[in-house]
Amino acid sequence: MGTQVIPVRELNQHTSAVLKRVRSGEELLVSVSGKIVARLTPISEDEAALRELATHGDVILATDNRPFTIPPVLGDPSIDSAELIRQMRDEEYS
Repeated sequence: MGTQVIPVRELNQHTSAVLKRVRSGEELLVSVSGKIVARLTPISEDEAALRELATHGDVILATDNRPFTIPPVLGDPSIDSAELIRQMRDEEYS
């Protein structure tokens, strides 16, 4: 069973019933004059908790949902930083 399309008229006339379906986990697409204009999806518990934190000012929600880019490689990859630190410590204590 795929996502069901409902006309905006049904959403307007049966808002509580439509939201009950969404709350129970169903995803619905809303159409106006046969053209899909909106998607109604349930909010996960994690998302609801995050929005609650944002409401209280405890977190700031991201405004950019693009994927993160891989940072550039910095420094010389042939240098073992752990070994360099060991050498520096050895010099300090000798």
